[in-house]
Amino acid sequence: MSMPSLALLYLALTVFLTRAVGTLQEDKRVEITELLVPEAPSDGDDVTLTCRFQLAGSDHDLYTVNWWRGKDQFYTYKGTTFDPKHAYAFRGIQVQKENSTQEVVVLKNVSQDTSGVFKCEVMGEGPSFRTAVQTKTMTVIVPPTHVDIVSWRRPDPPTYSAGDTIHLNCTARGAKPRATLHWKINGKSARELHLERYSDFEDSRGRVSSTLGLRWRAPEYFSNNVARAACLAVVAGRSTTTAVREIYLHPASSAAFNHQYASAGCELTTSWIILSLAAISIAQNFP
Repeated sequence: MSMPSLALLYLALTVFLTRAVGTLQEDKRVEITELLVPEAPSDGDDVTLTCRFQLAGSDHDLYTVNWWRGKDQFYTYKGTTFDPKHAYAFRGIQVQKENSTQEVVVLKNVSQDTSGVFKCEVMGEGPSFRTAVQTKTMTVIVPPTHVDIVSWRRPDPPTYSAGDTIHLNCTARGAKPRATLHWKINGKSARELHLERYSDFEDSRGRVSSTLGLRWRAPEYFSNNVARAACLAVVAGRSTTTAVREIYLHPASSAAFNHQYASAGCELTTSWIILSLAAISIAQNFP
């Protein structure tokens, strides 16, 4: 066979093999089928990150699974070695290596510093090194260190008379994100007109202290001379802490406000009694 013929044969074989290998490489795919990252775990929780995937194509094996928090690569699983697990510590990141696998990573004792964008990267073997990537955000909830109700009246528990103004403040300290406060009195939500809103205070770590005031006039909300005020702190949609304070209405003071007709169940107020007596007096002076 002449040299030109051999050259043509070599060229044809090269093109054929290149196309064949290319076709095989195109058949190899990596797909992440499920990425599970808790959106809002609580401070101190152990959390599980899950990255399920599929490798498609003939003789397509796993090369690595890599986990990142922002720019920090904290876990690698290598599918081609006898020691596949490799974990790296960062601020807020502590991997429980013994319970982690190629699809699952367990983080111990998460904190505010753990929060961030988490990325799972799955890579198939070479020479193609097909890769799939997905991300999700985790924000660790820091509940309030304290939720306190403060009364501006002494003694404690305070006692009020009808017509007195009750003034309470509820403060949730050190939450992240900020706590939303809700007042209930004897199980009923306080009306908006009785709420007093104050500015938040944020510390150097981004933790927020929030205060919501409650002001109303006795005897409203009292039942059997007692008002049980409860303040509920909610962080990221999750109820965290409730503080409760009981206050009392003086029995003698409440009597005039709670006098009722036996049959009609209507309140007989002091003003109505005075008007009624005046009307009777006037009527008696006319024949």
